[in-house]
Amino acid sequence: MRITVLYTVIFAALFAGFFFSAYHLFASQLDRDASNEVTDRAEGLRGYLKFENEIPVFRFDGALPENAPLVRDETRFYQIYDPANGRIVAQSYEMRMLGSAIVLREHESPVQNGFFDVSTDEGRLRFHNDRVRSPAGHEFVLQVGISLKSMQDALNRFSRLGLWLGPLALLLAATSGWFMASRALNPVRDIVHAAQKLDLSNLDHRLPVSGANDELDELAVTFNDAFARLAGSVGEMKQLTASMAHELRTPLAALRGEAEIALLHGGSVRELKRVLSSQLEEIDKLTKLIGQLLMVTKAESGLLRLEHKPVDVQALLTEVDDTLSVLASAKGISLTFEYDRDLMAIGDAQWLKHAVLNVIDNAIKYTPEGGSVAVHGTRDGNYVVIDVRDTGMGIPHNAIPHIFERFYRADSSRAKDIEGVGLGLNLAKWILDHHGGEISVSSEVGKGSDFGLRVPAFPSMSKV
Repeated sequence: MRITVLYTVIFAALFAGFFFSAYHLFASQLDRDASNEVTDRAEGLRGYLKFENEIPVFRFDGALPENAPLVRDETRFYQIYDPANGRIVAQSYEMRMLGSAIVLREHESPVQNGFFDVSTDEGRLRFHNDRVRSPAGHEFVLQVGISLKSMQDALNRFSRLGLWLGPLALLLAATSGWFMASRALNPVRDIVHAAQKLDLSNLDHRLPVSGANDELDELAVTFNDAFARLAGSVGEMKQLTASMAHELRTPLAALRGEAEIALLHGGSVRELKRVLSSQLEEIDKLTKLIGQLLMVTKAESGLLRLEHKPVDVQALLTEVDDTLSVLASAKGISLTFEYDRDLMAIGDAQWLKHAVLNVIDNAIKYTPEGGSVAVHGTRDGNYVVIDVRDTGMGIPHNAIPHIFERFYRADSSRAKDIEGVGLGLNLAKWILDHHGGEISVSSEVGKGSDFGLRVPAFPSMSKV
């Protein structure tokens, strides 16, 4: 409604401006035509002007028959007077009926060539002044006039036309404005109705896109992208809930079962210590899981702040070796580290260490007893490359594109009941991405996997 009213008001203003401009131009053109007509009549009338004894007279007897109507029209309103004494010398019948005093009173000294209008009972008349001289040089003033009634009638008809067309045009403008506004807002209504149908159980529904590539399409596409991201987040939340239920159910059941057995049958201190030791292991697993979830949540919410400082990669790998060597030995896996000297990267040492730790820990998890995990640190142009190669079970080809997704775990890993909820590699990728680096993987089922971590090198060691 507001759009229609605004459109109608604007149209009314434009129509009024156009009408008054057209009226002014029309009136000006009619005025010029009237002036040209009275000038032409004055010039034609002078052809019949004669002087007899220095007195101007008009002789129409010699007019051609075809010129008779023109002569009659031209001789309706005219008079000649002597400016010296104001005496009228010659006058048409219509002028005598109007009264010469009218002209003289309206224009007391019309001795200059020009135009002037007079209001009479016949309506407004326009007169033209023209000087004429007798053979002896005596000057007279010839006044020739025409009626402006036809001009005024034309202007009145034009005004009446505007008064009729104005309301009709406004009605058409309001109707068309309502129709156009309705058509323009139909896509918005469609978007509103489609958005009202969206809920958490129907996030795959999308807003309609007309294909016009206009602002409304851009709005719909933007909302659809937002809904897609929301659907992905909700899907990840559902997956997180399922993964958490799966991961927490087993250790909690174990804790409860051991506690019940200890209460019912545990009698010796040694048995109670064994139960408590087992429960501490399960608690550690739960603590680690909760820590990973908290870290992922901080990363996604933008609460993590990464430093960009020189990082000694050799010292970083040495710390990782000290941390994971006991775990590798406990599983009977050979863990070896080889790296170039003076390897310096740029970034946050603690977070880079966390990324490398996650990748190597993941390799140890999926490598059976007797296998090996080899870590190599080298320089490749403007990057430091940390390569982690294992002889584990490998990753199915169709699972490789998904292993860096949050909470993703391949079916093979679930079958073996390996710890974790699929957060380590996702967090490692996040860390590498926010360092301006990248992580890649190549794998073959039954032969192992090869992860490559590329981190920007410290400028002093970058190749020119």
